[in-house]
Amino acid sequence: MRKCIRALMLWILCVTYLDALCESGYAREGTTKTTQVAPTTVCEIVKNGAAFDGKYVSVHAFVVGGIPHGIALADDRCSGGLTMDAPDSVREHDDYLAFMRTIVEEGGGFTEKSQSRLVANFYGLLEYHPKEHQKWVLNVERISGLELKRNVR
Repeated sequence: MRKCIRALMLWILCVTYLDALCESGYAREGTTKTTQVAPTTVCEIVKNGAAFDGKYVSVHAFVVGGIPHGIALADDRCSGGLTMDAPDSVREHDDYLAFMRTIVEEGGGFTEKSQSRLVANFYGLLEYHPKEHQKWVLNVERISGLELKRNVR
């Protein structure tokens, strides 16, 4: 029951936060206030990505990888993940810079055996890239709730 309440609270916070971003004009160029956001999980995207292709999604996930090999977003409840990318315009935002600074301060990358785990809420446009190793790419526009946690694996 607590997990359901937490998930509902997270969803409400995401929707409220994203609505405020759209109102402030802080969202991606070309988007409008009517942009629909699909709160989901990495597992749902891995399982049924076609339902989210070309849509704005928000996911709570942990980071695998980092510098120089790229960043993937994962979830303990399933195998597989999403590749994370960010447009150049996003790479100057404070939330993205804080995210990258944390990766660098932790040694440049995270693995299943890392002592710590970087967890956050990621919002962006999901796209299918059939020729890439990781087929699903989340073009992140915002990162919130950044937490560095002890890895329990």
